[in-house]
Amino acid sequence: MSASLRHTLFLGFQRNRFIEKYTCCIQNFVINMSHLKMYSTDSPGNIVTKHTKVSPEVVTLLEQNGTTKSGELRYRSHPGTIRRNRSQLPSRLIKAIKILLEKYPVKSMEAETEKLNHYLQHRQIPVSNRELTEKAREIEAKIVAKEGEIPDDLYGLDLENARDAMKKKVFTRLKKIVYHWKPIQYDAFSSYIYLLGCMAIDYSILLQCFTEISKRDSNFKPMSVYNFGSKVGTAIWAADKLWGAIGEYYCVDNSVHMNTIAQLLLQDANEQSQVFSIKGVHFRLNEPSPKNNKFSLVVSANMLIEEPTYQDRLQLVHNLWEMADNYLVLVENGTGAGFTLINEARDYLTQVFTDPSEEKLHGHIFAPCPHNKPCPRVSQNTHCFTECIVNEPIWTSVTDKEKPRQLTKYSYLIVKKGARNKAECYPRVLQENRAHKHTHLHLCLPCGQLQRTVVNKNKFDKHVYGCARSVACGDLLPVVLSDEAFPIENQ
Repeated sequence: MSASLRHTLFLGFQRNRFIEKYTCCIQNFVINMSHLKMYSTDSPGNIVTKHTKVSPEVVTLLEQNGTTKSGELRYRSHPGTIRRNRSQLPSRLIKAIKILLEKYPVKSMEAETEKLNHYLQHRQIPVSNRELTEKAREIEAKIVAKEGEIPDDLYGLDLENARDAMKKKVFTRLKKIVYHWKPIQYDAFSSYIYLLGCMAIDYSILLQCFTEISKRDSNFKPMSVYNFGSKVGTAIWAADKLWGAIGEYYCVDNSVHMNTIAQLLLQDANEQSQVFSIKGVHFRLNEPSPKNNKFSLVVSANMLIEEPTYQDRLQLVHNLWEMADNYLVLVENGTGAGFTLINEARDYLTQVFTDPSEEKLHGHIFAPCPHNKPCPRVSQNTHCFTECIVNEPIWTSVTDKEKPRQLTKYSYLIVKKGARNKAECYPRVLQENRAHKHTHLHLCLPCGQLQRTVVNKNKFDKHVYGCARSVACGDLLPVVLSDEAFPIENQ
């Protein structure tokens, strides 16, 4: 091959590479522009800019924490971060679980735990009678359009048979498209299945929720805890891990078998023992009166989906909030149904906050939202989930080296009595993407809007850049915001 031919081929190859690279850049630009429709950087709600600064209190705290070996401030410990480490169950609890499971073939039970988890993750909200009637009418209209109406010349038994046949067709099709909801009833065996397959997940989620409260409100320590839907007592262990001795735990679950297992775990799996590893725990089958009982912390996980109607769910939320002296924590699965239930409760509570006749029930959304406005993601038909790292139970057949880094998604709501502290109200990070010398952040702002911003090392304040490099989904960005970021709430 001659030198001139090689040179010509080389130029052609370089030209093709340039065209491919240019085309790729154009495609990425188009994709990014379409994505910006959701997160506008030029809207009036664009609060975080290159002029934004980190809160002076946060800077002082970072300087007090010292520097790394390279001389950088320890931004990973800034007040907005909520570390998502693997949460190992307490060793005393693990020992008790192993003893309880000795009489069961754990390896064969793992298949049952997978079935239970799959069922729980795919549960849907009960369909109301009104929705059911509307769907039935739609189906009947389609059948009539295709097959024609019942003849007018039918009388007596023939007319009755024709109507029954139509009802049967409607009911058959209705069963195929409508989720058949029913409340879960846990017997002895299914309660042990829940213990084996779900307790570690529930523990990690609740501990993460409690950690957020503890980190952002360090002066708060609950004197009493009310746990509605306590199941195997996971909330007891998570609260004890974080806050230590608490005066009273009032646990309600309608399953006798769940209450029995929860009590055995506190007795180190020895039913003859009169000593509980955590003191002050009481188990009940029925909930107490909201008027006469108050608790520092009220917790309910995966119980909204157990209520058969919309009115029942709102009544439950109202009762739980009425019993909360300080905080209410609601948790549901990280699914579309779970988010809908949490947002439903959120919308109801924000209405209660503004009701003049319910002044004692006024409060604010503590987490995950930095505002009481309607969730901006709902209008865009997207969901808001939080991730949690789960430490696989060590009693399964999988060895430690084989255990993957398991992430579980959940929807949650933490509500606090009283007015919001403006000084501690920071944007919530919904998504982060770290690149070379810049970080893409999707934020939920205190004004109730979404913002997408790129924090650049050269253009932004160094402390803002350092904090932005250290946040993860669900963390807060501790920056000082303008007054327009804080609408008047509860009015």
